[in-house]
Amino acid sequence: MTSLYPKIRNVKKDNIAIKIMIIVSFVVAVACLITNVCTSTKYMWSFIVIIGIIYSWLTVMYSIHRNVNIASNVMVQLIAISILTICIDHILGYEGWSINLAIPIIIMVANTTMFVLTISSFHKYKYALYQLIIFVLSVIPLGLLVFSDNIITEPLFTIIASSIAVFTFVFSLILCGKNILEELDRRLHM
Repeated sequence: MTSLYPKIRNVKKDNIAIKIMIIVSFVVAVACLITNVCTSTKYMWSFIVIIGIIYSWLTVMYSIHRNVNIASNVMVQLIAISILTICIDHILGYEGWSINLAIPIIIMVANTTMFVLTISSFHKYKYALYQLIIFVLSVIPLGLLVFSDNIITEPLFTIIASSIAVFTFVFSLILCGKNILEELDRRLHM
């Protein structure tokens, strides 16, 4: 027999688990930093670990404290992971892989995810604003490619990512353009 009432979380247990994980994260970060300093390697790889730990906690806290809308989470992850990869690239001595390879792949995944969400959603307009923002963010690398000479040195992935962004956005407009325009009008008072 199923229960008529929802199962209530044990908040005290959750708080203890979170405190333990914060302590473990702090110990791991300090241990990596000490190991990195003592071994005096070419670069400070421990900062990559620390940035990863901070990023993980920001993602967890964002998901816990908000009633997470999947589309807003995709948008936040697009921005956060892009910044994270640029930071890691700079820590490693900036080879350009973040701009030339990682960010275009992140853009492809974000746009494909939004496209699947739009197609599978009963209320197709639900993700319209987020999809528009992700589309705008997705064409920024294309703008850098066109208007800047030396930021993007390997254009293939940027062109593919921007093409996917344009395709998914246009196809979403074709599938549910009226609903998207109504939602944008409702939210932005256009």
